[in-house]
Amino acid sequence: MGTEEVRALDGIDLDVPEGDYLAIMGPSGSGKSTLLNLLGCLDRSSEGSHEVNGIEVTKLSDNELSKVRGESIGFVFQSYNLIPYLNVLDNIRMPRAYLRSSKDKLATAIALAERIGLGDRVNHRPQELSGGQQQRVSIARAIAGTPKLILADEPTGALDSTTSLEIMKILNDLNKSGITIVLVTHEDDIANYGSRIIKMKDGKILEDKKNVPN
Repeated sequence: MGTEEVRALDGIDLDVPEGDYLAIMGPSGSGKSTLLNLLGCLDRSSEGSHEVNGIEVTKLSDNELSKVRGESIGFVFQSYNLIPYLNVLDNIRMPRAYLRSSKDKLATAIALAERIGLGDRVNHRPQELSGGQQQRVSIARAIAGTPKLILADEPTGALDSTTSLEIMKILNDLNKSGITIVLVTHEDDIANYGSRIIKMKDGKILEDKKNVPN
């Protein structure tokens, strides 16, 4: 920033094994979202090494990074990021459609909608759904491409406590099925669903500890 150097992340050394359930905590500006964006291949690090499924991604082209994201990573956002003019089914199918994948089958999307409890809402658009229902669609979309890793940025931040518990149960079940989960949260009770908690400040990892999940 002009003559001032800002280290959004500073000396991060992190390994996320397959099947891990990692919660990242820290105050605003600590680097949580930047770290999540790097893990999801949305941003590039200015130096260092970054591997996803054994692939060094720091030198990949934009198209190659898109392929890694589409095949390996699912995203869940606080604001859902659903496409407003598409119904539930088409929102769920979107990742496969971008990849022009033969796996983009209507029956698969219907099965995912039923799995998240929205089998009777498949033709509804986002504005016709509650916040919790929209987040369920977001999760179904995230797993439509059978990812190995789900990155969740404040997945319950816009939800009431009862709906938050429902969303966390879905994420727990996904983790038990073998999907690695990394989530960012400000809430201790949400972080405690993870089997590992990282605390950050000023772009550094201050603490990385195992946790007994809820």
